[in-house]
Amino acid sequence: MRKAAIIAAAIAFMAFVPAEEPKTYTLQFTGDEVNVIYEALGELPAKKAEMIRFKLVQQVNAANQQTEPKKEKK
Repeated sequence: MRKAAIIAAAIAFMAFVPAEEPKTYTLQFTGDEVNVIYEALGELPAKKAEMIRFKLVQQVNAANQQTEPKKEKK
């Protein structure tokens, strides 16, 4: 009975402890390398890979928008 109470207390404590932010990484790839990664992720089950593929597309699009020179109006 005491063991069950300790386990229940530990579970309750863990429910109130804020989760740490996952560590993130900044990597650099060429456009061709990004395409290979994107296609390779497509070979994995969608349940595991689709959110990663979505994030990859979002980040590539954001990076492209930041680096494109603005065209001047004439």
